[in-house]
Amino acid sequence: MKISKILAGMSAAAIVASMAMIPASAAGTKLNVSDDLAKIGRQTQDDLFAVFFNGDESEGAVNKDAISDLGAVYGASFTIKVDNNDWNTIGGGGSINFNSKSGGWNDKQWAGGSWVEDDKPKDTLCYTTEEEGTYVLEYLGDAPVFATTDGDADNYAAVGINNWAADLKGIDVVGMKVLGADGNVLFEAGSNKDKKEVQKKPVAEESSSGADSTPSGTDSKKDDSKKDDKSSAAATSSTAAGTTSSKAGTTTTTATSSAAASDNTAATGATAGLALAGVALAGAAIVISKRK
Repeated sequence: MKISKILAGMSAAAIVASMAMIPASAAGTKLNVSDDLAKIGRQTQDDLFAVFFNGDESEGAVNKDAISDLGAVYGASFTIKVDNNDWNTIGGGGSINFNSKSGGWNDKQWAGGSWVEDDKPKDTLCYTTEEEGTYVLEYLGDAPVFATTDGDADNYAAVGINNWAADLKGIDVVGMKVLGADGNVLFEAGSNKDKKEVQKKPVAEESSSGADSTPSGTDSKKDDSKKDDKSSAAATSSTAAGTTSSKAGTTTTTATSSAAASDNTAATGATAGLALAGVALAGAAIVISKRK
């Protein structure tokens, strides 16, 4: 067999081995949107829901007359329902998003349950309510989130919620508000709940024997999840800055954030695969040298 064919065969085998080590990326847990919200918004992917206040009506619902001045929007809140046991042991995270032609993808991270870090607060806060398993995710900034030019007919402006946690049973989105500078409500839809206080780290539930029933791997998983949460936000922001259409900006960005929020083993697998390719090529070089 010719030397070129030997090298080609070994290189191909090494590449196949490296590809086999790269797992498929997992999207976040499905956002189950209530019927009344689904009628006024869009859900192009399971882990992203957005309500458009300007944009192309041919691509879905647009609430053009709902907010008279988009330049007055300073924040938003979403009321969600979760399995409280999952919330306190697995935790969750994602972002509230303000997506527009002028500003691109502007996401404000949120964290809930065991993902909450009191010493590292998020821009978007997770508030408790009077109802168990129901929370309010709220962002309120000190500057408008949309430019006044987003009110032009050719532009788009959307407020959405993104979820990066893949292990929760589900997240029900039941209400939303768009907020002005003082937290005043500019737009409201769905079944919103009154917030109480910022959610603190949950106390581990006790088992019937009185022992701590929190899984031994919870801390490790929590830390890894939070790192993935931050890396996904960075990937999301950089990817969607250049979007030029509302639908493309929504779909592409979510895919990126979900992929980035999955395990970093994909990168590790690729590195290991390249290492295998290097070993294989080195072996081929030795064979060639001996045959000389």
